[in-house]
Amino acid sequence: MKKTLSILLIMLASLTLTGCKENVPDPIYDNVIFDMFGEELIYLTEGEQYYDYGYIARDSGIDLSDYVTVDNPVDTSSPGIYTITYTLDYHDRVTVLTRSVHILYLNASCSLVEDTDTLECYKNWSSYLHTVVTAKIYFNKYEQIDSLEVFEDLEDIISLYHKISDKYYTYEGYVNIKTINNDPTTTHTILPELYELINFTLTHQEDVDNLFNMALGPVLTIWHNYRENCNIYNVCEVPVMQDLLNAKVYTNPNDIILDSENYTITMGPNMSLDLGGISKGYISGKIVEYLDSLNLDGYLINNGESNISIGGTHPTRESGQFLLAITDPTYTLPYYATLYLSAGDQLVTSGDYQQYYKIGDTIYHHIIHNVTLMPEQNSRSVSIVTSDAALADLYSTAIFLMTIEEGQDFVNGIEGLEAIWYGLDGTIYFSENLESMYLNILYE
Repeated sequence: MKKTLSILLIMLASLTLTGCKENVPDPIYDNVIFDMFGEELIYLTEGEQYYDYGYIARDSGIDLSDYVTVDNPVDTSSPGIYTITYTLDYHDRVTVLTRSVHILYLNASCSLVEDTDTLECYKNWSSYLHTVVTAKIYFNKYEQIDSLEVFEDLEDIISLYHKISDKYYTYEGYVNIKTINNDPTTTHTILPELYELINFTLTHQEDVDNLFNMALGPVLTIWHNYRENCNIYNVCEVPVMQDLLNAKVYTNPNDIILDSENYTITMGPNMSLDLGGISKGYISGKIVEYLDSLNLDGYLINNGESNISIGGTHPTRESGQFLLAITDPTYTLPYYATLYLSAGDQLVTSGDYQQYYKIGDTIYHHIIHNVTLMPEQNSRSVSIVTSDAALADLYSTAIFLMTIEEGQDFVNGIEGLEAIWYGLDGTIYFSENLESMYLNILYE
């Protein structure tokens, strides 16, 4: 009797709590009543306990439970969508009721955006690409999306490209840029991913009048050593021009031989590759490809503070746009401008304030002109907006080496490309449509 009473109390409580079975259900035929207690659609989080509200089966008040079969496959330890079926087989008539139970992933590093059903999940990595990579993803809390799995997949992408594009270190099991540079005349078999990165760079550096040259490694190494000597040992000097000219002899990209069938690369003697002006953007493009394949509401990828990728819509802004700030290269202010960006936009910045050393008041930054072999000083920074992450990195590197006037002509000649410059004297310059399409506030 006590057991029967407790069951009845649970059933009555479920009727009261759910508020959707206030009255006795209508008969399905004759005097037969068959209906579920509780909701037809239930959402639970992974690991949360599930109690089924059950059903009612009566014929003129007589219990028909012996004629009902219940199939309940719900496993709350395993996210997914489960269907519970209640089958009444009575007087040669079969009636089936179903309840859908959604077990959602227990998403870590996530928080619910206020007044929405949207989760914001956050992750950063500081062990790859010699920078910090930050990812924010947004999705409806009822979606079957595992943020941990997403972030693991992102880390796999970042880790792979870190290892194959690194020019400073080798990694067991990988032939990477460092491996190739250590022995340039040997024919190296490389992963398809590295082959595609190198081939993409060779194909597109002509798009920027070869102001970016992936074979400029011998020259860049000299500048890197001088920069390190100044910043670490306080020995601050400018490289001897003849040394730079001697190194330039080994920077002809035509001496890079690629075999697309066997994924091999061979170079001339004393050559070395440097993908620093394109690799982060290219990798951002691979991240974007992956995230676009998911059912996300939006995302923001910040690859080293200088490469930002936007997908989907912002969860709280009516326009759906993301508001991004551009760093003030003088550090007088935290940032000098804010832009509104939409799905598919890439914001990439090149400047003299990221890697540099100073002699007196002169800044010697890390972006070296392919012809003059010097770090040209035409502006403090340039930020560009376009839709292709890899090309954006290539464009920003090359445009920074142009005069502002040359850069404006270049940008205005390419559809879908816009830019903003911070001039040497603090004057702000724009491409043709940057202000009208993207600018929010300019801080002066």
